[in-house]
Amino acid sequence: MIITYKIQKGINKDKCDDSALIGSQVVNNEIGSTVMNGMGRVFICDGVGGNAGGDEASLFVLNQISDIRLEDSKEAIRTKLLSVNDALISYAKTVKGHESMATTLTGLFFEENRVILAHCGNTRIYVIQGSFLKQMTSDQTTYQWLLDTNNHDAAEHCNKSEIRGAFGGGTSKFANTLIVEEVFERGLPGKILMTSDGIHDVVDIDTIEDIVTNDNLVSKDKVQQLISLAVENGSTDDCSAVLIEMSENGITDE
Repeated sequence: MIITYKIQKGINKDKCDDSALIGSQVVNNEIGSTVMNGMGRVFICDGVGGNAGGDEASLFVLNQISDIRLEDSKEAIRTKLLSVNDALISYAKTVKGHESMATTLTGLFFEENRVILAHCGNTRIYVIQGSFLKQMTSDQTTYQWLLDTNNHDAAEHCNKSEIRGAFGGGTSKFANTLIVEEVFERGLPGKILMTSDGIHDVVDIDTIEDIVTNDNLVSKDKVQQLISLAVENGSTDDCSAVLIEMSENGITDE
């Protein structure tokens, strides 16, 4: 599988709160491409902007989970991820003024015979089904919760960026929303896309779909165009786009 990524610092920001884990490499505020043969991890984290230390939180969590191996059960993986959350909370207590640092976490553990999805927050995973883009994850936000409970009027007037799930935040309760599940039992899709809200809050799914399925664009141009369009649409937030592309058997020849 070929993984192409771009993480870009938001306009007028000193640090980038978004980070990604590509295999065993943690990346922040950079563009690149790599090949991963069969097994590994691909994750994105978006440090919570309202809490000081968002960049530290995203980097801390990704460095911690880079050592997690797939276990016999998804429950064991969830337990290990929650231990990472506890470690983040403990670490944050040692950093004056950053005790409430927090981050979202969304990504995939790839093994030869299965894939495990982990999701906490409002970073997203999409897949291409046929020629259509489908959102796999559900945003853990107050806005989405109000929509799901049919409180549409309240949803329209709430803070749409307020999240209900995250790692850190000074307490373990925010990670209770962590979802860990096996996915793609019938085989890997041809393309998987991960984005942070700096992109998907301002670029609609139809436009994202048009870019990702455009065969006239190379992969680096696709992730670049997603971020450029987000900025054109007014995003001042950090932006992350990670595109995973498979050959027919899920592994490249390289």
